[in-house]
This record gives sequence, structure tokens and C-alpha cells, in this order.
Amino acid sequence: MVAKKFLRLENLTFLAAIAGLVLGFLAPEFSLKIGFLGDVFLTLLKMMIIPLIFVSVFLAVAKQAGQGELSGIGLKTVSYFFGTSALACITGLLAANFLLPNASQAVSYVGYDASKLGSITFEQVLLSFIPSNAVKALANGEIIQIVVFSILMGIACIRLHSKKRELLVDIADAGHDLIMTVIQWILIIAPIGIFSLVAAVIAKTNFESLSGLGWLFGAIACAALVHVLITLPTIGYFIGRFHPYKFIFNVREALLVALATASSAATLPISARVLEEQGVNPKTTGFVLPLGASLNMDGSALYQVLVVLFLGRVAGVDFTIAQQLLIFMFVMLSSSGTAGIPGGGLVMMGAMLQMVGIPLELIGIYLLVDRFWDPPITALNVMGDLFGTKTIDRFVRRDPNVSSTS
Repeated sequence: MVAKKFLRLENLTFLAAIAGLVLGFLAPEFSLKIGFLGDVFLTLLKMMIIPLIFVSVFLAVAKQAGQGELSGIGLKTVSYFFGTSALACITGLLAANFLLPNASQAVSYVGYDASKLGSITFEQVLLSFIPSNAVKALANGEIIQIVVFSILMGIACIRLHSKKRELLVDIADAGHDLIMTVIQWILIIAPIGIFSLVAAVIAKTNFESLSGLGWLFGAIACAALVHVLITLPTIGYFIGRFHPYKFIFNVREALLVALATASSAATLPISARVLEEQGVNPKTTGFVLPLGASLNMDGSALYQVLVVLFLGRVAGVDFTIAQQLLIFMFVMLSSSGTAGIPGGGLVMMGAMLQMVGIPLELIGIYLLVDRFWDPPITALNVMGDLFGTKTIDRFVRRDPNVSSTS
């Protein structure tokens, strides 16, 4: 039993990353020769990014809105979750700009010239969201345009006759299951791919005993503490009208489960129970928590924007304000599509790196960092769900739409 638990894929992947790190230092030439194994893994993963994003976003909109959950109190819930995620993302941007300026000096990456973001200006940001040709956007992997197209298709699906809407949702559901099955197959070879990726990256990177990652760890910790101790408590106190720190203590069981499992989905039953013990209406928990598990990703938004900007500096990219705004917008969209399972941000992070022009092989550094930060970031996501449900419950009791949507 212990051996089976030890041989879980995430453990093997982490050990492979450590082994690749050691090999990269000890045998850089050999590490470069086996780099193609990582390229195979990345190519397979990239193959699934576009279909996964299209189907996931379409389902998220068509299912929730099709059940009437984006009306009345649902709009308040969605607005609250996107608002707190935006605040978390802004916190991450500020931490990146103030705490990561010297990261590129401590960690230098060799073998990359320019960023795809180099030619993007602020005036092009809005137009970059709109696909002039949906098929071309899918073929070229224009992530933001695909997200916008998927949202529009999901909203249009709401207006169809119920039988047609249910048929499309069923087809998309089956497609999502099919895509996830293929991704699970690809992840089987993740330890081999990550081993060669990390080894090759280390061979081309001048790390001073990985001390440069300390900048990233420190920035993530500071940004997370600001969100946990200041942002969410302020919202809870002034909008939710409850004692935020006492509330954190009372719902600690759900936070500990999230920390232990690194799965917001697995924590849902515990979250519902501890909230109801705090006097939250069961109708509120039954409605807001599942929606929050899909849309409210405070920790992921804060974390992803920091990692993307850090890897950009490692690759020698100097992001302008307009370019950071583009990253902010994409992180806001992609973090809401992050799966509520351990390591669920891997595909979305790959999509972001691909969009902004950062070498995808640097995802090996992300995986090393993510192995340590995945549990606390998941706990931060769950904490956002708990605060959101408690806050929204204040308005749910007086909203007549709740009884029809819960």
C-alpha cells in the first residue's frame, strides 16, 4: 500500500524532475542529447491544449448558463469571483514588478532571442481578443481568440431549443472526456519527458545553486500573504460583515484538506459542511461552491502571473505595461479554467508560455516550483471559495432568484 502510494504519477514526476536537475549539472552534454524526449512529451501535450480549452470553456458557459445560474444572484457570484481573482492577479503583478527585478541576474537562460510579445502594443490588445477567422485561430493556436470564440458559442447555445442545447452539451461532455483520456495517456510518460526537459534546461542555464528561484518563492509567499491576510479579510469584513480571522480559524479543516490533497474538487464536501456549521444557508453552499470551484481561482491567478513574468525574465523578455496587461487578461481567463485537481494548471501554463513566446521547455522550472506551491495555492483557491460563499450568503437570503436556481 505504501509502495503504491509512493509510485503515484505526481511523485514519480517530481523525482524525475530532481533526477533531471542532477543530470543537467553533472552531464550537460548528455542532457542536451536526450532533450528530444522532452520535446516529444511537449508536442503531445501541445496537441491537446487547443481542443481542451475550446471544450472546457464552452461547457463552463453552456452548462451553468443553461441551468439559469448566470442570472440574479448568479451574476453577483460571478462578479464577486472575477473581482477577487482580478485583485489576486494585480497583487501578483505588483509582486513581480517590485520583488523580481533581479531574477534575470540570478538565473540566466541561454538559447532564446525574442518574444512574440515584442511587437504587441496596447492598441492591439482589444483586437487580439477577436478572431477574424475562427478556423484560423484554432489552427494557429491563438489562445485568447479561442477562449472568446468558445464563450460566444456557449452563450449562443443557451438560446437554442432545450433538446438541441442538451445534445450539444452532451457532445461537448463526451469530447471533454475523450480529451482528458488522451491527456491521461500522455501524462503516463510525464516522468520521462520532465526528466529530459529539466536536464536540458539546466544544461543551458546558469543557476547559482538554484538561488535565483528564491526570488520567485519569496515573491509568491509575499503576494499570497497579502491576499490571505489583507485582501480577503477586508472584503469579508466590509462586504460580508463577518469577522474574517475568526472565520479562517473556524473553517481550518477545509483549508487543511485542500493543503493535504492539493485538490479543490476533493475539498468541496468538507467546505460545504464547515460553512453550514458557520450558519451559511445550505442553498448558498450548494449554488456558490460548485461555481467557485470552476471560476474562483484566486491563488492560481496570483501564482500564474508571477511564474509567467519570472520565466519571461529568465528568458530575457522585458515586458512592457501593455504586455503585462495582456498577460493579466489571459491569466484571468485561463486561471478560471484550471482543473480542480493536483497539477491541473500544467496545460494552462503551457498555453500561456506558448502565447507570450516564452520557450515551452522552461515549463520544467515551473514544474519544479509547482511541486512545492501546488498545495498552498490550492488552499488559497479554497479559501477564496469559502470567503466568497460566506460573503454572498448575506445577499442570497434576500434574493428571490436563489430558490429557482439552487
